[in-house]
Amino acid sequence: MKLVKKHGLLRGLCLLIIMISVPGMALAQMQANTILKSKYIWGGVLMGDGAVVQGNLKYTAENGLFVGGMFSTLDFSHLGNNQIDVKAGYSGSFGKLDYETGLVRHGFTGDSPTDEDAGVLRTFFSGSLGSMRFIVLSPLNDSSWTSAGDVYANIGFVKPLPADFRVAVSAGAYYFNDDAVFSDGRVAFEKTQSFAFRDATLSIERAVPSLPVDLGLHYSIGGERQNGLELDDHVWFSINMRLP
Repeated sequence: MKLVKKHGLLRGLCLLIIMISVPGMALAQMQANTILKSKYIWGGVLMGDGAVVQGNLKYTAENGLFVGGMFSTLDFSHLGNNQIDVKAGYSGSFGKLDYETGLVRHGFTGDSPTDEDAGVLRTFFSGSLGSMRFIVLSPLNDSSWTSAGDVYANIGFVKPLPADFRVAVSAGAYYFNDDAVFSDGRVAFEKTQSFAFRDATLSIERAVPSLPVDLGLHYSIGGERQNGLELDDHVWFSINMRLP
């Protein structure tokens, strides 16, 4: 990605932070964390060849508007390959349902992603209801890994266990709208199916007593791409540090 595109992402994030912080829209909450993952599995796909470091930051105003971002390395041996996500939207509640809805822009730097991956914009709706968690995303433009009108849905459940342990299970599936076609007419992945199981993950996590740290062991099962290509299974661990 060109330098100007990366600067544009940063300017846009700063502008959104200023907009939700003006008088009458006082900042209600800030969330931040840093995660070390032995592998980065994103929608069933292995991102990079090794361990990654990720950082998440989110500001939420009293009226429910929020802006946030995620930065992730993609390979320790190639520091220029990174993922930068920026999202904005609205969070609220309806009865016992807590939800968020908005837009997220997935950006990539370095020499691995193609030009078509420079800015994938997706709508999203996510929420939690008791122990259930879910998210639904749909892109507005084509890239090498998705096409406009696709729908990815993931649902999961979390159960607390004794001694600060918890177990979580989740599964995701895709509706593939059409072939992902580039501006020059090339087809990234030819669609051979409309629906497919995409991924599932079983996690066992433990909160470290007296520390804002969670340790996790995960087993991810890979599903299929839109062209029927099978994704691999992976075992990985994570260290999540919540920042004050």
